[in-house]
Amino acid sequence: MTRVSYCLINTFTNELYKGNPAAVCLLDEKFSEETMQKIAQEIPVPTTAFIEKRQVDFSLKWFTPHMEIPICGHGTLASAFVLWQQGIVTKEHTITFHTAGGPLHAKWQHERVEIAIKTYPIAEMECPSALEDWLGCKPVFVGRTELDFIVEVGNEDQIAHFEPDFIAMKQFPVRGICLTSKSKEEGIDIVSRFFSPAQGIDEDHVNGSSHGALGPYWCEKLSKQQLVSKQLSKRGGVMYVTPHHDKVLIAGAAVQVLNGELNI
Repeated sequence: MTRVSYCLINTFTNELYKGNPAAVCLLDEKFSEETMQKIAQEIPVPTTAFIEKRQVDFSLKWFTPHMEIPICGHGTLASAFVLWQQGIVTKEHTITFHTAGGPLHAKWQHERVEIAIKTYPIAEMECPSALEDWLGCKPVFVGRTELDFIVEVGNEDQIAHFEPDFIAMKQFPVRGICLTSKSKEEGIDIVSRFFSPAQGIDEDHVNGSSHGALGPYWCEKLSKQQLVSKQLSKRGGVMYVTPHHDKVLIAGAAVQVLNGELNI
């Protein structure tokens, strides 16, 4: 029997039981994808991250209870937080994660974890009638990235009170649908919700990777260089978003809920 240490981290929050939870497993040896999938099915959180130490950096994979996924912002943030918190890496050191989609970097900045993700360009498109029916309103803007539909609606209340039909979402050929609008709350620039039943996550509590598209879109629209973004899920969460030419920096707080060992 092999024992694997793991931690449960709440990301994009400094409060227990808020934000987006991720499990982080620290591996001393290579595990098969089948084994990692079984572990992710056993841990009841949206994403489980698996870190394996390499010579000077780390490999990183993410699994939902249903599948391996190509990118996970909150799982990356949680992984970096664990490495710093446990003293495996000093907070002065930038962490490099090698993933199937390329390297990701994380820094400790102003008591937050800052990760750099790729920019996801948005191609504006005419709103399909099926999407408008699903929304129940006429959107302000609809665009598509290589992963998602990005949909701006008229106001924050439309997002907060929206009740999605997850079965109907099967007709849309995307990873997820991100609803967004300007915020009416002081100190918050934009709000969003993110739905991704295609990944086995009906609603993501806080989605970082969608901000690879939201960051550039809203910074241009609001004439800003940095955004404070709030997720309007039940758990909620806040992230600080700074677009650059070929990447988007996403920063957020994190807090550990528990740690333990798994028997494999």
